[in-house]
Amino acid sequence: MQESVRQAMETQTAPTRLRGFDSLRGVAALAVVLFHFTTGYESHFGPFSSRPLFYAPHGHFGVELFFCISGFVILGTIERSSSMKRFAIARFARIYPAFLVCALISLSTILLAHFNFPGLNPTDLLWNATMLTGLMGSPSIDPSYWTLSHEVLFYAAVALVWSVCGGRRRLEVPCLLWLATSFVGHCFPWVLLHHRLTVLLNIEYANLFVIGMMLHYLSQGSRTWLTIPTLVAAALLSLFRPEFNQGNLPQPAYVAMIVMFITVLWLIAHSRGRFLDIRPLVFLGEISYSLYLIHQIVGFAVIRIFLRAGFWTDAAICLTILLMIGLASCLRVWVEKPAERWIKNLGKAKSVEANESSLENAYAVLRTRA
Repeated sequence: MQESVRQAMETQTAPTRLRGFDSLRGVAALAVVLFHFTTGYESHFGPFSSRPLFYAPHGHFGVELFFCISGFVILGTIERSSSMKRFAIARFARIYPAFLVCALISLSTILLAHFNFPGLNPTDLLWNATMLTGLMGSPSIDPSYWTLSHEVLFYAAVALVWSVCGGRRRLEVPCLLWLATSFVGHCFPWVLLHHRLTVLLNIEYANLFVIGMMLHYLSQGSRTWLTIPTLVAAALLSLFRPEFNQGNLPQPAYVAMIVMFITVLWLIAHSRGRFLDIRPLVFLGEISYSLYLIHQIVGFAVIRIFLRAGFWTDAAICLTILLMIGLASCLRVWVEKPAERWIKNLGKAKSVEANESSLENAYAVLRTRA
């Protein structure tokens, strides 16, 4: 009986993994790492004693690429989810265990290395546990974690709208309303002064998530007459200056970059993931979440150790990148995958037990009436 109930409940179909998206995640993660280990390091600790052979002043735009990918993937995930509860469990299982472990490692590094440049206090640690430091305006244990507030709030917004939409469940109209809110926020600077409202509504990054979602519709052949106009509207919002532009990328170049992201995402989706299916990049994509979470604080500490030991700047940076990739691989194998599997299985087991209990109660009522 348990097996039959399990089969009846399992309405999700296993998606075909688009390995090209893994490669794209790998590229985005590597860009962010290179930015932090060159331009970012110098912004916190001053110039290197010897100038590196390369800098990545625009590498932080890998975050924009992450948001576009997230929009594509999350819409597909929620479409396949049998319930919002299952969706929430799956998202929690995917992001929280690795976040918690990486945050603890980073906090330990801060305490051991005696460099609390984020300026953390005990209250900030409590907010860090919620992954919503960006919303609350509190410093993160690792400065890279500011993006997590935007991701978590995006998941919550999509789940809420998906539930409210009921049977129809097309998101073009909600996305257009979201883009209109973002447009107003960009046109009237006083809106952006309200930090929590700006983050809560994802005003700065709404268009990136919407780009991913509309590309998902197009890739599935399920577009309506509003899908392409919504995608175009989202792309046009890139005409506004990005919130963070440390390398002073010219605005035309920023717009061209967003168009390039759209093009590459479409090519990957249209080719069913065969475009950019490059094994080393796929590997980086598979560990990209842990790499993103663990690289900055721990990486800065390792670079400082190498530099104090007399290593050349480029050698210190390259060795640290390799060490962070190795550490992220271990976290992927020993934390991410086992924790995700255990939490999902626990959620399924509880659902099966609840269903069996309901069926048994129903049978008991039928027997009583008979």
